[in-house]
Amino acid sequence: MQNSSVKPFDSPFGNTKGIFKKLSYLVFPRYVLRPLPFELKLTWLRIFSGKVRRRYRNSKDLLVNLGCGPEGKSGWINVDAIPYPDVNCLFDCRKSLPFQDNSVKGIFTEHFFEHLDYHDEVPYFLKECQRVLQPGGVMRISVPDGEAYMRAYCQEGWGDLQKMRYMDDQFDIGMGFKYNTKMELMNFSFRQWGQHKFTYDFETLAFILRKYGFSRVQKQKYGQSILEEFCIDQYGRSSESLYVEAVK
Repeated sequence: MQNSSVKPFDSPFGNTKGIFKKLSYLVFPRYVLRPLPFELKLTWLRIFSGKVRRRYRNSKDLLVNLGCGPEGKSGWINVDAIPYPDVNCLFDCRKSLPFQDNSVKGIFTEHFFEHLDYHDEVPYFLKECQRVLQPGGVMRISVPDGEAYMRAYCQEGWGDLQKMRYMDDQFDIGMGFKYNTKMELMNFSFRQWGQHKFTYDFETLAFILRKYGFSRVQKQKYGQSILEEFCIDQYGRSSESLYVEAVK
């Protein structure tokens, strides 16, 4: 559920053509207007979600990949609000899930949880995950590791940050632009055009998981899991990721 069409350090008018667009920016900044079309689509998707819910009415032992984006996994129910090729369940999972109580064996979510608002969306999301998981079911969450980023920031030079973000001379190969300062990189990592709503370390992620009812929470590593089926993390994310698993 990501939209990376706008670079983080653009001038407000640098790439904008036309007087109308310039004036509209003065009235409504882009960070206000940018998410509105997407949110309207999601509202429409939620209104007509009944068919999706009926599809899983009698399903059991499900493996669910929430907020999968373009990285759907074979053999999983890949849920996202954007119809990427591997998405087989088109659904806005921020406030509800289309599955029955105690019907899901495992929930996998990779670099999606940080896109949820900590106060307004995380409570709904985790309560729904608790509801649909079977007793003993496992939830695996990976997010950017805020503590690791801060440790790397405090080191001399760019070396540790370059290892986390695959940069070449401060040029972010994945995102396609150069950072002028380390603090620019930190703000982008924690905010990403306003799409990232919260930054986690293990202590905070474990706290919020326990708060919403998960009985056992443990830190994991790339490719290491309670469930064999969960060893499907993207290698390209491993250098910057915090991996946590929680049991219902």
